[in-house]
Amino acid sequence: MRPNNLHDQLKQRLEAGEWLPGQRMPSIRKLSAAADCSYHDVVSSYARLVSEGVLSAIPGRGYYVACGSRQPGASETGPAESPASMADDPLFTLLQSDRRYTKLGSGWLPPAWRDTELLAKAIRRTARLEQSSLAEYGDIQGYLPMRRQLCMHLQRLTRIEARPSQLLTTLGATQALDLVARLLIKPGDAVFVDEPGNGNLIKLIQLAGGHVLGVRRTQDGPDVAEMEAHLGRHKVKAFFCNSNFHNPTGGNISPHIAFHILRLATEHDFLIVEDDVYGDFSPGVRQTLAELDNLERVIYIGSFSKCLSASLRVGYIACSAALIEPLTRLKLLTCVAVPAFCERFVNTILSDGTYARHMKDLQQRLIRQQAQTQQLLRARGWQFDVTPQGGMFLWVYHPAVADLQPFMQRLEQHKVMLMPGSAFAVSRAYQGHARINCTHFSDAVALHFKVSTAPGK
Repeated sequence: MRPNNLHDQLKQRLEAGEWLPGQRMPSIRKLSAAADCSYHDVVSSYARLVSEGVLSAIPGRGYYVACGSRQPGASETGPAESPASMADDPLFTLLQSDRRYTKLGSGWLPPAWRDTELLAKAIRRTARLEQSSLAEYGDIQGYLPMRRQLCMHLQRLTRIEARPSQLLTTLGATQALDLVARLLIKPGDAVFVDEPGNGNLIKLIQLAGGHVLGVRRTQDGPDVAEMEAHLGRHKVKAFFCNSNFHNPTGGNISPHIAFHILRLATEHDFLIVEDDVYGDFSPGVRQTLAELDNLERVIYIGSFSKCLSASLRVGYIACSAALIEPLTRLKLLTCVAVPAFCERFVNTILSDGTYARHMKDLQQRLIRQQAQTQQLLRARGWQFDVTPQGGMFLWVYHPAVADLQPFMQRLEQHKVMLMPGSAFAVSRAYQGHARINCTHFSDAVALHFKVSTAPGK
């Protein structure tokens, strides 16, 4: 079979849905034998499909179907039936768009970046050992062996010293933030958040009646001078912040900024809610506010959804013993428990080293991909307020484009979706900014980021 014929045949089979986004393609040798063609023919066909954005090549692992590949029966215009009132919500649109789109503005890893074979083995092992968990409610506070593993995990990577009785599991970090907001915030309370920051968190705080105050995010973390200015005018109840690989700028908090924030929290008597869901992307021990504070004034939140699977809703809260009981009561009222099997699965991969091996590989890939994405964007004139050294996110703008909305609309015509800067704002104008997830970036996507600076363009 000639290379062009093999390429066309593979493309037709992909469009028909024979292989799904994120699925591994047959090995070169296996496809060569099945299609009765040469090794070189397969290599050439796979290379063409990669250049067209249909496949992704992962060194040492093989070829995977790109997450933007078309699915059978997929809508040409996006979700078939969505509430009209949600059409202006960029996160809803991003989540609901079909798999033909490259979700460049997303907050999760593409399927090809997840070691699904490794995770499937751990799932099968958990199912054999923990069959009763398939049909039972989980423990309200969280599966005790997993909480013990979490204590060791936190001690090793963050130096946080917590006891199992200080941990509460949740349905991902979103529920953890919701529970903490319900407990702490009363109508009219002033609450600090990072700006730009997590748009869902901003809405959760407002839902609880809080008055949200944005604190500008810098290369070293939150702008403490701005915090001090706000504290001169407001009695603040809490500060919700990312410490590592901040969403959306990708920056980390430096030790001296962390110390300064803790000093302000003590002087002005407010709590700190540290959302560290991207922290495990850090190679080695990382800086956290909770470690410096020993969980006295800091409530620490983590999750496995970002690193393992968006479908695995296992998060956790680490805090002072006095807060565990009221948070557990709220959890019982809102969801009862995290699915028992999910907690036992996390316990399995923590205890047997699977998670550590998976993360070591992922951390190095993120560092390389982050550097490559920055290089490709800079070559096209794009700039960043913060320059991350790893993690998923870049907060980008182009000096020649004051409003990115028309640019993002053009991108969408090429099946590429961004998250607009306005989705991360409290009071600042971010029309010229957007969040990019570098794990979804590629040479093919980079072609669409050339900006014309000619007059009238």
